[in-house]
Amino acid sequence: MRIFDSYQPGGHHFNKALLWEYDTDNIDFQKCRRLVVTRVLDLGRLEDFYAAFDLYGGIRGFAQIAKEEVTGLDDRTLNFMCHAFNLKKEDTQCYKSAQLRKIYLAS
Repeated sequence: MRIFDSYQPGGHHFNKALLWEYDTDNIDFQKCRRLVVTRVLDLGRLEDFYAAFDLYGGIRGFAQIAKEEVTGLDDRTLNFMCHAFNLKKEDTQCYKSAQLRKIYLAS
């Protein structure tokens, strides 16, 4: 059984505490998708993942945002993300950004 196998679309509510510094009643969740996905990956519980899946087109939509837009995750969270969504670490923007930072800092 995979971690998100019990997900059923609809009826999940986003935990406003994940975005404590923003007015979540007036936030544009599409414009802030990178921030939301990052916070869910870093701090979210299972219900937070389900609510984010509802916001961003299911598990596939969430995984695509996580792969293509999220940067700055720690190694542990990046490994979780890759395992949970069946992604190759080398294909994620987060990994590519980290490698570029290492090259820049070494020069």
